[in-house]
Amino acid sequence: MGENKEKRVLSIELNNEVKKVSITGVNSDEKVVMRQELSEEDLEQATGGLPRCGLRCYLNRP
Repeated sequence: MGENKEKRVLSIELNNEVKKVSITGVNSDEKVVMRQELSEEDLEQATGGLPRCGLRCYLNRP
């Protein structure tokens, strides 16, 4: 049996008060198949420190 390489994309919006995120993925048997923890530093790196609309909002700031 071959490994399924299909992926799904998950988009999440967090307000600036969130400092840590934990993600746990389980399969149909409720067995944990992935676990990821993101610290405040990880969240800043993932978003580039920019607002959701990215570079466009950053460049249009007064």
